[in-house]
Amino acid sequence: MKPNTETALGAALKSAVQSLSKKKQTEMIAEHVYSKFEVFRQFRPLALGIHESLIAALPQFDPVLIARVVANHCRKPRYIKSVARGGKRFDLGGKPSGEVKPEEKKAAELQSLPKPAAPVPVAETPPPTAATE
Repeated sequence: MKPNTETALGAALKSAVQSLSKKKQTEMIAEHVYSKFEVFRQFRPLALGIHESLIAALPQFDPVLIARVVANHCRKPRYIKSVARGGKRFDLGGKPSGEVKPEEKKAAELQSLPKPAAPVPVAETPPPTAATE
């Protein structure tokens, strides 16, 4: 069992944050993450499992919402393009931590392709009947 190292200020902040809607909490966490970690601002490929490091670094926030912030970040076109370029992955401190695998690069390349336009439905005209001929 880990010791409770939460401070009174940390507990008060956690309580205040939890009183907000999940959407507001997620927005607040995202804002905090982008302001604190350059690797997110630069949209560099993230180290695998970075959500665990982020959860450990931000104990005042709900781990589920931190994971949601990371998932939202990884769906952004700018991040997908970064992974499609390949190369190194980076940890929270901006240090290299692994490489983008070829299959990850290929998947990101496919995701970054423009989506084909939806076909325009063509209205069918009914065949002529004996009454209209």
